[in-house]
Amino acid sequence: MTVLKYYVPVIRSWSFCLLLFALSVLVWTERCYAILSESQGSYGTNSISAYNPLAGPPYPLLQDSYFTDDYGNILMIVNVLGEVNRPGQYVVRENADISTVLTLAGGLGQEANLKKVLVARREPDDDGRQAYIINLKSYFTEGDRSFFIALKPNDTIIIPEKGMSLTKAARLISIAYPFINFYDIIKSR
Repeated sequence: MTVLKYYVPVIRSWSFCLLLFALSVLVWTERCYAILSESQGSYGTNSISAYNPLAGPPYPLLQDSYFTDDYGNILMIVNVLGEVNRPGQYVVRENADISTVLTLAGGLGQEANLKKVLVARREPDDDGRQAYIINLKSYFTEGDRSFFIALKPNDTIIIPEKGMSLTKAARLISIAYPFINFYDIIKSR
C-alpha cells in the first residue's frame, strides 16, 4: 500500500495517461494488422471476401502480352509514372481505360499537368505511332471520353507535372535562402 501511495500522483498526470493511451492504440493496431495479414489467401484477398481479378496471378508474367487468370479474365500489365499518388505497374483487364488505371494508381497528384498526359507504347501501332498525348482536362471538366485510346500490354502512362507553380517557387526559395544568407555573411566580413 505504501508503494501505491508514491505512484498515484504520477498516474494522475496527463502525460502518463496520454502515453498509456498511445501505447494501447499502437499495440491494438499491430494486433489487427497481424490478424489481417494471417487471413490473406494466395491472391492477397481474404478467403471470405470475393475474388479480385485485378490482383493478378501469383506467378511471373511476360509483360508485353495478354494473360489470363484462373477464371479466364484477360489481363495485362500497364505502367503508370509521374504525378500520381502511387506510381508503378498495375494488372488490369484488357478493356481498362486510362481513368481506371489512374484510379488504381491512387489518383492524380496536386501538381499533375492534365493537358499533356503521355501514353507510350512498347511497339508502334499499325499506323506507326508509338506515343499519344492526351488532354485529360476535358475529361475531368466535361466527362468526355472520346479521346481515350485503347490501352495495350506494357503501355506506360506518364503524368507530367506542371511548370513553375507558387509551391515550387516557394520550395526553391526555401532551399536557396540559407546559402544566399551564408554568402552575404561571408561577403560582409
